[in-house]
Parts: sequence; structure tokens; C-alpha cells
Amino acid sequence: MAALLGSLALAGCNPELIEDGKASQPIPIKLKHQIQKIGSTEKAPLYIRIFKEESVLEAWKQTKDGTYALLKTYPICAYSGEIGPKKREGDRQAPEGFYDITPGQMNPNSSYYLSFNIGYPNKFDRSYGRTGAHLMVHGSCSSRGCYAMEDEQIAEIYALGREAFDGGQRAFPVHAFPFRMTPENMARVSGKEDFAFWQNLKNGYDHFQITHIPPKVDVCNRTYVFDAQGASSFNATAACPSYTLDPTLMASLEKLRATENVRFNEALTKQQQAKAKADAKANDTMVEAQLEILQRKDRIAEGKNPDGFLAGLLKGTPTTTRQTPAPAQAIAPTPTATPVEAAQAPVQNAGAPASNSFFSKLGSAISSPFKPLLKQEQASVTSDETTLTTLPEARQ
Repeated sequence: MAALLGSLALAGCNPELIEDGKASQPIPIKLKHQIQKIGSTEKAPLYIRIFKEESVLEAWKQTKDGTYALLKTYPICAYSGEIGPKKREGDRQAPEGFYDITPGQMNPNSSYYLSFNIGYPNKFDRSYGRTGAHLMVHGSCSSRGCYAMEDEQIAEIYALGREAFDGGQRAFPVHAFPFRMTPENMARVSGKEDFAFWQNLKNGYDHFQITHIPPKVDVCNRTYVFDAQGASSFNATAACPSYTLDPTLMASLEKLRATENVRFNEALTKQQQAKAKADAKANDTMVEAQLEILQRKDRIAEGKNPDGFLAGLLKGTPTTTRQTPAPAQAIAPTPTATPVEAAQAPVQNAGAPASNSFFSKLGSAISSPFKPLLKQEQASVTSDETTLTTLPEARQ
């Protein structure tokens, strides 16, 4: 029994079963009114987005025109770890990625009030050999690898999912992001080891930002691909088949990327300038400290109080045991760089990344399944323009 309990704790938020009727609670009246206000219905399909750094969970509902509208934003009470994907059993990280929740993943008898299993590891996670199980969105505001909500909030989310299933939705998507994937946030984390992974997530994030419809998600070449057309099947670990995107969506993505690349590069420049300023300030502090050391040595050599005139008034000047100074025993200061030489030493520049293209690091971090730009498109791109290297080639 002790070994079993220990394995459950390591597995994540694996709930014990407690029989109760919490799962049958209706959608609150106020939330029903909000559903009507956004032009949706209680049994319309549900979509959930999670943002770790902001600690929020968004519930979206499909409206009459087929797009999704934001219904409500819930604060996440607690999540484990920090931004970045879950990779190993016991690392106490909450998952990031694209997951689907079926009725079988809903747990009405959770010891964490109510819960649903995120579905980690999915095909993408398994392609990297990532391990872990029983990763939940649940109540009780306590997490060890999960996303924990207050009980009242998980009751509403659970009811929304239950009603969507009753309306015919076979699975509702849960897309978990490290943060809101703005160019400024991407620039801030551009030096992190998970940057290429986050670029891949941003592709799916952008699809929804443009269409307001959750993207169709596939996995090939150990990479998420979104809204792919013209391919019969995908294998998570095999090369990607030939596919394309809707031309209208492709054009919208290219326009968005062009705008966001400018913002990304501007944010990188500000970030580098701030670092250079901080480095210069640190260097000035070091020079001032060296100057103080030299001044103290000089005062000691002259038999004065090393803390200066004011300290001497308060503490008294130091006494000496010698009655007469030794004639040729002057104290030689330790050789060191002068303050001027230290101040003139060049400040190391933080340096810009090899390429400032918003998606430049993706190809070097993970194998890119995407084709290059068309030859006529390549000819129109100058050497100092930012190019898009993560969009599939449109079929002619």
C-alpha cells in the first residue's frame, strides 16, 4: 500500500475516487446569460486556452457563424514548475502543447473536487520520449504537475465540457501556452533552450488569432503542424507528407509575420540596449570599488584612519606602537590597474543573435518539415529582409 501511494504521488495529480454528485451541477445562471450574450448556446462546442505565466484559463464557445468567442477568463490558482514543457516523470512541470479532451478523460469522482485529464503525453510528447501521466486540470488549488483551480471555477469548466459533449462535440481542445505569444514576449525568451519549441507553439497560436477557430493539429517530423490540407496521414516521427495551407490563411499569416518580425526585432534591440546599460553600470560600480580600495590603502600607508576624516572624528585616529617611523620602510601599494585604466576598459557587448528573424532559430533546433519559398519569391527577397521559413509552400 505504501509503495502504491508513493507511485501515485510521483505520477502527478492522479485522483483517488470519491463518490459524490458534484459533476451534475448545472451551468450557473450568470454564465448562461453570458453564453447568450456572445451568441452561443450551452451545448455549443468548447475550446480552452491556458497561459502559464499569466496564470489564466480561457473558456471559448463556438458562435452561430462557426467562429469562437471568449466566454470567460478564469484565474489559475496554482501550477507546478515554471514556463517550459513537461519532459520527464517527476519533474513537476505542467504540460505545454495541444491536447484533446474526450468524455473518458473527465473525472466526476476526483479527490480534487472535479478534474479532467489533459491527455499528456500526446503524439508530439511521445515522439521526444517524454514521460509522465495523470496530468490534470482540477480543483482544490493544489498542484504537483497539474493546473489547479478553485472548486467553484472547475465546477463551471466541467459543466461547460459536459454540456458540449451532450451537444455532440466528441472532444474539446485544450491548448496550453507558456505565455501570451506576443513578439515582445518571444524576444524576451529568445535565449532560452525551449525557444524553438515555443516558436512551434506560436504557429498554432497565430492560426487561432487570425481565424478564431481552433486549428486542426497534426504531428510529423516531431513537429506540430496546423490546418494542413492535401495530406492523407501524418506520422509523428516520420518526414512530413506534402501539404499546403488555405491561400487566404497563408496570406494572413505572411502579413502577420511581417508585422511581428518588426516588433520582435525592436524588442530585441531594446533588450540588448538595456543589457548594455546594465553592464556599463556594473562596470562603473566595479571601478568605484577599486578606487575605494586604493584610497583606503593610501590612508593606511599614511597612518590615517582608512574610513576617512569623518569616521576618524567618531572613532578616533588609529594609534601606532612605533615611537619613531622606520627610515626606509615605506609601504608599497600592491600593483593594480588604475581607476582610469579600468574605466577605459571596453565593455563587452551582449551581442545580437546570429539572425534576428523571428523564426530563424526553429530550423537549427528541430528539423523543419516546411519547404522553402518559391523561386520567384526568393528572388524578390533582399539579403537584409526578414524571411518566413516556417510556412509550407502553396500548391500552384
